[in-house]
Amino acid sequence: MNFLKQLIGTLPTPQDIKVGVQNWIKENGKFWVVSVGMHVLIFAVLGVAIGAPHVKKVLQEVVFFDTEVEQAVEETPIEHFEVGETPIEPTVLNTETLTEPPAATIEQDAQFNDNSAVFTEASGTTAAGANFGGLGGFDVTAIGAGPAVRGPGGVGGGSGATDKGGFSSRGSGSRAAAVASGGGTADSERAVAAATNWLARHQNPDGGWGCAGFTRQCKDPSCSAHAAKAGGTDYPMAATAFGLLPFLAAGQTHKTAGPYKGVIERGLLWMSKNQDPKTGRLGGGNMYEHGLATIAVCEAYGLSKDPGLKRMAEGGVAYIVDAQNDSSGGWHYSANPPTVGDTSVVGWQLMGLKSAQMAGLPVPPATLTKSQKFLKSVSKGKAGGLFSYGPDSGPTPAMSAVGLLCNQYSGMKRTDPAMVEGLNYVMSNLGAAKSNSYFLYYATQVMHNLPGPEWDTWNRNARKHLISTQIKEGCASGSWTSNGHDAGPVMSTSIHALTLEVYYRYLPLYQLDNKKQAMMPDE
Repeated sequence: MNFLKQLIGTLPTPQDIKVGVQNWIKENGKFWVVSVGMHVLIFAVLGVAIGAPHVKKVLQEVVFFDTEVEQAVEETPIEHFEVGETPIEPTVLNTETLTEPPAATIEQDAQFNDNSAVFTEASGTTAAGANFGGLGGFDVTAIGAGPAVRGPGGVGGGSGATDKGGFSSRGSGSRAAAVASGGGTADSERAVAAATNWLARHQNPDGGWGCAGFTRQCKDPSCSAHAAKAGGTDYPMAATAFGLLPFLAAGQTHKTAGPYKGVIERGLLWMSKNQDPKTGRLGGGNMYEHGLATIAVCEAYGLSKDPGLKRMAEGGVAYIVDAQNDSSGGWHYSANPPTVGDTSVVGWQLMGLKSAQMAGLPVPPATLTKSQKFLKSVSKGKAGGLFSYGPDSGPTPAMSAVGLLCNQYSGMKRTDPAMVEGLNYVMSNLGAAKSNSYFLYYATQVMHNLPGPEWDTWNRNARKHLISTQIKEGCASGSWTSNGHDAGPVMSTSIHALTLEVYYRYLPLYQLDNKKQAMMPDE
């Protein structure tokens, strides 16, 4: 009984409880009333504006590709980037040009060119030690579900064992070294920085880009002049892929710090909302658009390893595989074409599959084997090093560049007669590349994979042409006009920037064994 009285005596009386509650309300009540009121107001506004049944959907869409809600990205405002006048090329220095002021250095504009994320291999070795061989190549005889990448030392990486091995040259350390050794300059990097700035400033509010509708936010007449030449078709999925690719080529993603993190995130989110969840189709069904979008999504996944992007990329690959003409091995404008296909569409699909392999995603060997059948059907010339649009047409420089790059993907040796014939044909059309952006893009990749005097000649001419023709004034500063196509300046700006990013976008395929092959006879 005494114990019970002592226990009861330690408990607060009703009066004590009343006083305690009053004191707590005085100290904390205001904060909790404001907090609860704000939450009620937010949900009330959402319910009135869009209807209560849709509130849950809107909140779910806040989640990007990952399953966890991330904090909002605090972005650096995108300001106008003045590219400035083109400096004198070192190859034309003389007594007059030596008096010109020194060229600007890209370090002055580092905020426009993200230098984060120095990628390393999963094993812990640096990118420089990777036995990947850059573009690598398709091993069409590979067995199993994993991608097989053929580097200079043979076939390896069948299970996608490396983390970012296929894209490791895009890290800041590797990129700087590749620019210095591969033929780039501070001024080519400055041109790339201006191009990405223009693309960022011309992104649509919904996150996508458009071939014709890119001036929606512009009031500057220089961009209006662009729009007049862009045509009436927008091709939003292709334009959005083109809008994203130059950022990805420089190693920038929605997961890395940098001024364009939000730009990339919004672009990828737009693509995810415009992918058919059942078939994996990206866009409205045009295989040009789908191939380009698959390249962009696979590169974004390979660089970021975002699991949500993996699902998108796998869907894109699956649609390419399903869309192939099983008989000819080609692709055309629509899926499962009744025609044999054309080299132009085939090139974009194979680049999409190659990007998937580089990202560690499986590609069916049978699809690659069938594509070789189509390429053989459009090969021309004495050694098969020239290519045509279709089996019954004649060779052209642009289609030859596409076919040669596909053959390089397939592991063709640089000493193969077809590769030698193709190289000579491309070099003989160097002048034509200045009036055809498409040819210049593919041919620069082909020549970059073939280090030597021909590449040096090609690179100097292409680099000088692109830097000198970039628009340097007004809202259009950093862009290029359409050249050899009618898809507008979004495509031109992207494809020209990618051409100037060739030094680090991929490592040269034959670079590591160049000296060895020069000293040893072909097997």
